[in-house]
Amino acid sequence: MFKSFFNLDLDNKFQEKKSKKIKITNKVTWKKLECLVDINDTELYWKKAKLRLISEVKVIDSSPVDARKVLFKKSFIVNSATEKIIIDMSNSKSFSYRWNKININLFVELVVDDAIFFDTKITSKIQNSLFIKPKVLSPWKSIIDPKDNFNLIDNIKAIPFKAMIIVFWLSIIWSIIVLINTFVWFHDQFVSDAQTYFYSHYNSKWESSSPLFNSLASSWALWAGIWFMMKTQLRKYMTFVFKQKKFLWDKIKKYKLRDIVSWKSRVDLKNVEIRVVACNMENWQYVRWSGSHRRTVSFSEPIRAISLFNEKIDFIPRNRDIGDYLKWEVSFEKMYKVLYPEQMISSTHGLSVHFEVQLIHNKFIDQELIWDWKFFKYDHFLKW
Repeated sequence: MFKSFFNLDLDNKFQEKKSKKIKITNKVTWKKLECLVDINDTELYWKKAKLRLISEVKVIDSSPVDARKVLFKKSFIVNSATEKIIIDMSNSKSFSYRWNKININLFVELVVDDAIFFDTKITSKIQNSLFIKPKVLSPWKSIIDPKDNFNLIDNIKAIPFKAMIIVFWLSIIWSIIVLINTFVWFHDQFVSDAQTYFYSHYNSKWESSSPLFNSLASSWALWAGIWFMMKTQLRKYMTFVFKQKKFLWDKIKKYKLRDIVSWKSRVDLKNVEIRVVACNMENWQYVRWSGSHRRTVSFSEPIRAISLFNEKIDFIPRNRDIGDYLKWEVSFEKMYKVLYPEQMISSTHGLSVHFEVQLIHNKFIDQELIWDWKFFKYDHFLKW
């Protein structure tokens, strides 16, 4: 059983002075949290109190957007010197975490309604994680997002005619956007700020801002969106799908890859590499300014990436299921042993589990299938 203890973490001197009225002793496992609240001031008797268990994501950035989630709350009347509150931790599935771009803090917050403006408030924070995981020294980014080498002309020839037309029109749209954006920034660069169309000469803090650099940032963002749509069409040289949409992967069982995915190519494939990879993903948001325009950016970054399966195939004829050429089996044992379980505070903040099957080819756009992290059992990650 994993055990850790809460240490008193006071926000400021005012809170520290008031906290002498209350002492909190906590003992936690991943299944249960026991909170003992000792009241040292009889003036607090018969006052309303609230105790909450909170998970909070703190983003490591100059302009962070943090998030928090209340996992448990209880209101009560202080009527004795000691209050004991037991919280079921097995349902919350939460733990403290510190890594690259986010920290996840798990803490108890107690508020006693004993004043008009400044109530007595105590917070107790978990100082250590419930997990001890092995170090991962592999290059995380290159495992999850390997460099994609391809020949654009050959790739276009391999896709259906309808997909070719879509790629063509997306290229035209991008060209038109570049021309318009170039005209706008050129105009805004050489006129007064009051006469600009879109790109201001100053940001929200009234600091000097360049229309040229702001337009380049906008063009890059638009190109990223259009390129994503083009890649979707360029991948249509083959079908590549999961055979099962919902499946809870066993901890130590081995699976045949041909039972997991189905794939057929419209053209012959040479020198193909098949990979199964997994990692944790840190998810967060931050604020960025473009001139006077404020935008909130959602971001995800892979960490602790590992390879679960890797096989190279010299030649696969068109219209043949690639699964017929895969000899080996894949196990998820390493993934459960190395990675942390999912802990998403919201849809945009927290830690998730990422698992994907990749097809790497040096002539066509690479393929990948991403499995929904919700179908990995939390308990499988706990103890090894």
